Amino acid sequence: MIDAGDEELLPLIKQMQASGETRLYVPARASSFEEYLTSYWDTWWVYLAVIVAVSESFLVFLESQTGPLLFLRMVFGLGLLGFVPGYLTVRIIFPGEQINILEQLLLSVFLSVLLSITIGVILGIGPFFLPFILALFSFITHCDNTNVGNC
Repeated sequence: MIDAGDEELLPLIKQMQASGETRLYVPARASSFEEYLTSYWDTWWVYLAVIVAVSESFLVFLESQTGPLLFLRMVFGLGLLGFVPGYLTVRIIFPGEQINILEQLLLSVFLSVLLSITIGVILGIGPFFLPFILALFSFITHCDNTNVGNC
């Protein structure tokens, strides 16, 4: 373990860089959303979430009730409800490597349960949101019927 401060290490690092012993690279940042989505190494978690969601939807539509498809449906369902929402939330709140893997896993499970319960409660009291839903539906229908792209 190195017990030194930044003031002591910075001159050593600059000296090593000047002598060619080490190279320092500035991490590349995406300049557009398209560039961000095509940097697969940084956005693998987005593609994993999409793959799990599409696979689970496919298995639900197949109505698989027996055999290995039922096992896959349960695994993807538990992953979709018990891990993915929390993991994506953790990645948004803590970008990069701000917390270690164990903390990410624990926060992912906790936040997934919390988000699933919250969404379930909101859907359970749905009749109270009926006027808002009807207004939104009528607005979307109106925009669609009038072919106005910027309603």
